[in-house]
Amino acid sequence: MISRDEITGTLSLLGGVGLFSTVEIASKIIGPRVDPIVLTFIRFFVTGLLLILISLPILRYKAEPFSRRDYGIFFLNGLIGITLALSLFHTAILVLDKAASAAVIFCINPVFVVVLARYINLEPWSGRKWIGVCLGVAGVFCFAYESGIFSWHSLSGLSLMVLSAFLFALSTCISRRVVARYGALVLMGFSSLSGSLILLPLALIRMEMDGLAGIIGAALPILYITLFGTSLAYFLYYFGLLNTSAQRGAMIFFLKPVLATVLAVLILGEEINAYMLAGIVLILSGLFLELPRNVTAKATQR
Repeated sequence: MISRDEITGTLSLLGGVGLFSTVEIASKIIGPRVDPIVLTFIRFFVTGLLLILISLPILRYKAEPFSRRDYGIFFLNGLIGITLALSLFHTAILVLDKAASAAVIFCINPVFVVVLARYINLEPWSGRKWIGVCLGVAGVFCFAYESGIFSWHSLSGLSLMVLSAFLFALSTCISRRVVARYGALVLMGFSSLSGSLILLPLALIRMEMDGLAGIIGAALPILYITLFGTSLAYFLYYFGLLNTSAQRGAMIFFLKPVLATVLAVLILGEEINAYMLAGIVLILSGLFLELPRNVTAKATQR
């Protein structure tokens, strides 16, 4: 019998992944009105503060204060995972024609995790994982045809999003090494705040150049993407992991590219062509193969 905690955890995971799936849609609605650097700063400055506030009960019982090394880890993780990866992410969304393309391509980051984890986390390689990598790479290239024909414009957006996914994967591998020491919410909170503060000088310059009209005009979608698509989404996802398992979280995260694609069709009226469908199938197949065998076995039994 499924316990109440498992039900609550699963619903939280679904809520978190559902909210994550709306980020690309909201970003397309914001569009060029707000500079990607400014949007990244706002999004993760607020998220960092909120996650740290939520983590205060945990920090209160911490035996020792954070050391310079701890803050160095937060800084490094924030620099790679927020400052670089997510700034490129929001830039790529503007370059790519479709929000669905952005959502699916970014989901290739676990493919890079497989490669990087061999060196950073000393995780073994396997033939099964390499097949998953090849499928994921093939799927990504399908999105150079997001308009129905090959486009250098789409290829440039694809390249930016793949670089973003690579940097995010690097941040993920770094997080894996240290998350047990801090806890997911604490690590994400301080990393988000650090990454956003690194962006602050450049964000202020961009705001001075562009003015505040764009931010004011896009206030509602910015508020949504910050409070719901990021802060609440991270909280629900990590709360769900605490009450279920990483395996279930990994399986439910498979819904993100599918949900984002459906939302892009329903909300933005995007058209999904055969190349994009092929890319979605290839990437999802690659991600499925990269899960540990015991996870896929449990998933097929449910």
